[in-house]
Amino acid sequence: MSDKTRLLELDVFRGIAAFYVVCFHYASYYGDHLNLGAPTLSGLITGIYGIQLFFMISGFVIFMTLEKTKKPMDFIVSRFSRLFPGYWAAVLLAFALIRIADFTGQEVSLRRAIANLSMIQNWVGVENIDGVYWTLSIELAFYFAMFILFVTKKLKYIEILGLGWLILMVLYAKIGFHAPRFMDIDNLLRYGNLFFAGVIFYNLKTKGETWYRHACLGLCLLVQYMVKIGIHHHNFLDPALGTFVVFMFFISFYFFITGKLSFIAIKPLAFLGTISYSLYLIHASISGPVMEYLYARHASTYLVFITPLFCSLLVATVITFGIEKPAMNYMRSAYKKWRLVMDNKNAEK
Repeated sequence: MSDKTRLLELDVFRGIAAFYVVCFHYASYYGDHLNLGAPTLSGLITGIYGIQLFFMISGFVIFMTLEKTKKPMDFIVSRFSRLFPGYWAAVLLAFALIRIADFTGQEVSLRRAIANLSMIQNWVGVENIDGVYWTLSIELAFYFAMFILFVTKKLKYIEILGLGWLILMVLYAKIGFHAPRFMDIDNLLRYGNLFFAGVIFYNLKTKGETWYRHACLGLCLLVQYMVKIGIHHHNFLDPALGTFVVFMFFISFYFFITGKLSFIAIKPLAFLGTISYSLYLIHASISGPVMEYLYARHASTYLVFITPLFCSLLVATVITFGIEKPAMNYMRSAYKKWRLVMDNKNAEK
């Protein structure tokens, strides 16, 4: 997607979501590992729901991408080049910090680190070397499901299929049944309503408003409350609170698709959105050793929070512009050249 057609509000949403998750993790780490017994800052407790916003953005963006995709390999290369260079850098950084700093006391074998490079370690029962990676396998599962609909030419039925998935989510939460580990079906049955909501918002923006699409959004909110699932290990979070936060995300998305949020596309927030993927991936790895170092030296609470945040922003910027974007551009450029050669050969036959 070119910069001229890029939806900058979505970049800002990404940046805000990543920053909110970072703040939550820093507050949690401070209370759970450093200042034991200290209450997590109440204003940051909802920061974990930044993950919910990420899933909604993915639903919007992936459906938009597939509707503009001509060949299956175009989508594969697009997603691979977007996700893996930055992720590989984050995995190697996390592995190095664990080995060198040993701040968590955990041991990570080289074999486990290599398995993490696949991004599907959750599917095969291998533990993440950084807890934040748990969301990536869910993203991949969603990509795969949408890709299947694309190659089978069933994307046009997405609104009906999504409704069926919402029903399945409720049955899974209320009745319970065994879901296969493959493709992280378990988690898609916990968070699928958010991806579906993103798809519906895209259709509202591009195809117009209908009572059915608004009803689907209402059902997505209802399912959010009915499944009564928090975020990953944070199941202590109040379902009503989670539903309210997601409702506010829905309101923000509605303002976005109706053109009422263009004012948020300012350079600082857009920049934060640009580095959001790397920031999300590396912030937990960096925060531990930095926060522990400062806390052991009796630094002020503000310094314990601000310093790792600055370090994370700096490292995320380096990875984004030094690894992620150059690698992505190289992969996509090489693919385009290869595709051009293949198309020319086919034309000559």
